[in-house]
Amino acid sequence: MLQYSTMKIIEEKEAWIHTHFIVDSYFITEQERRQISINVEPELLQLGIQYGLTYNIAPSKHRAIIILECIPFDTVKSMVRELIDEEIKDFPVRLPEQRNVVTNITVADANTNEQESSEPIP
Repeated sequence: MLQYSTMKIIEEKEAWIHTHFIVDSYFITEQERRQISINVEPELLQLGIQYGLTYNIAPSKHRAIIILECIPFDTVKSMVRELIDEEIKDFPVRLPEQRNVVTNITVADANTNEQESSEPIP
């Protein structure tokens, strides 16, 4: 049986007029975004929040961000965090693609059968 980590909020930040809920996954799929919005945004209205959620990726952290388009009072903010955490708890964590980095390329000359390194000459 395949096991995977489930998604959760790992950090919360206030940024200008928004609240960023940073999750431990590289991205959130479009279907997961719809599910979060459908289930969390009506609850936001019940809490008196007229603004919705948007989604982004923090390039420097390789983490997905769920953005609340306002900064509510701390008690309301913790309720919103709980709502989002409850909604994402069954989503799988996705890691960024691993990329291979090529270094020290050696080129062989077919005529002389000598190898030339791509290392810079001092």
